[in-house]
Amino acid sequence: MKKMIMILAALLCMAPAFAQSSPIPQRLELVEVDINEGETVLEIFNSPVEGQNHYYLSVGHLGIGDEVVQLRFDPLFELFLPLGDTLAEAMERLQTLQNLYKEAVGTSIVIDGNLAAGFPNDKLEPVTVTLRKPLLTRMLEFSVEREGYIRSTHVSRMDFGSIVTSMKLHRKIHPND
Repeated sequence: MKKMIMILAALLCMAPAFAQSSPIPQRLELVEVDINEGETVLEIFNSPVEGQNHYYLSVGHLGIGDEVVQLRFDPLFELFLPLGDTLAEAMERLQTLQNLYKEAVGTSIVIDGNLAAGFPNDKLEPVTVTLRKPLLTRMLEFSVEREGYIRSTHVSRMDFGSIVTSMKLHRKIHPND
């Protein structure tokens, strides 16, 4: 009798897990580059929904502050940039971003992005991508303005080149994706 009650209790505890109306989102990593000894991670991943691929670039966690000072304390929210629904579209968008490193310092573009916890959602907002050159290296600044604060992160030319090269290699290894 005691075993029967324990089994019934276990089944009742598991029942809500089977009653989910929407599936848990997937984040299938394609390539990843660690920056600053793992402090920041650039990642390209696929998040398929109902059989349709959606590729994203995560530029990591953003700092909060103003144009001069940025404090990094938010370990949950990441900035996701949609790259497209095919690997060809993803590579084209990555090449567009990589070409910004060749422009004049201060050049900026506005693209759609999503600042969310864990997984991208449908709420896109403008992300300003600006070329900076603080000392010796060129960096892209990805920034989002919210509630009077600027949330931003920086990616060096070498790190962005690494993720583009890794993505090209992934496409060669997996031509049918």
